[in-house]
Amino acid sequence: MRSADLRQIVADVLEIDPDLLHSDADLTKFTGFTSVAVLTLMIELDTQAAIKMLPEEAGKLRHYRDIERVVERHGMILS
Repeated sequence: MRSADLRQIVADVLEIDPDLLHSDADLTKFTGFTSVAVLTLMIELDTQAAIKMLPEEAGKLRHYRDIERVVERHGMILS
C-alpha cells in the first residue's frame, strides 16, 4: 500500500485535506475524528486494503502514526 493511498483513505473518512496528515498529526484535533469515523475507517481499510483493524487497535488511535503502525502490523508495507 502506498502511503499516499492510506492518507487519502483517512482524509476521506475525516473529510480533511490529506496534506494535513503526517506521522505526528493529532487526530483528536480534527472535528471529524469521532467514534463513527473510526468505525468507518475500520470498514474502509477492510474494504480497500483487506486490513481488519481490531477494536483494541481502533480504540488506541490518537495520532496518524498509530494508523500507520496498525497497517504495518497487518503486514502492509507503506511505500
